[in-house]
Amino acid sequence: MKKIFKSITFLLLFNYSFAQTTVEGVVKNSNDAPLEGVNIVLKGTKYSTTTDASGKFSIDTHDKLPFTLIIVQEGYKTAQLDYTELPNKEIQIILTIANQLNDVVITSRRRIEKAQNVPIAVSVIGGRQAEIAGAFNVNRLKELTPSVQLYSSNPRNTTLNIRGLGSTFGLTNDGIDLGVGFYVDGVYYARPAQLL
Repeated sequence: MKKIFKSITFLLLFNYSFAQTTVEGVVKNSNDAPLEGVNIVLKGTKYSTTTDASGKFSIDTHDKLPFTLIIVQEGYKTAQLDYTELPNKEIQIILTIANQLNDVVITSRRRIEKAQNVPIAVSVIGGRQAEIAGAFNVNRLKELTPSVQLYSSNPRNTTLNIRGLGSTFGLTNDGIDLGVGFYVDGVYYARPAQLL
């Protein structure tokens, strides 16, 4: 009987100590509406989570004390909460809207310009918008951009057109540059296969 009692006591203590490493909470905006898809990161570790549709989250601190939670959501100011001990109840986090939009910088004319000052039409796609649409390659990204066409039957037979300007589809000469320049971090991708 004592052996069973000791085993049960050990299990209860183990479960109690394991449950104490989890921090639970809810993230809302200033209008008291829950925010879905907010990133909660345990600073200095690889551990993170996101909020569900009701704004709730649960993250395991892995016995790390003190710890810092970083709360990130596009369009809101990043919050950073420091804890020296585990909170004993569900925490509530209110995110405030960032009043300032980030400037979109255009460098296609080899100088730094704001998007408002460039004399051509510019389509801006944010990282969050691309993530929500599942745009993981150029072919999916063109679906978010008006007047951009990408035709591809294979890597050698690919063409990118913007507002009807570009190369003809079906032109499979590896020595010819694309009709539209494609740059990633300032590096020119000259061949259709590199584009994909």
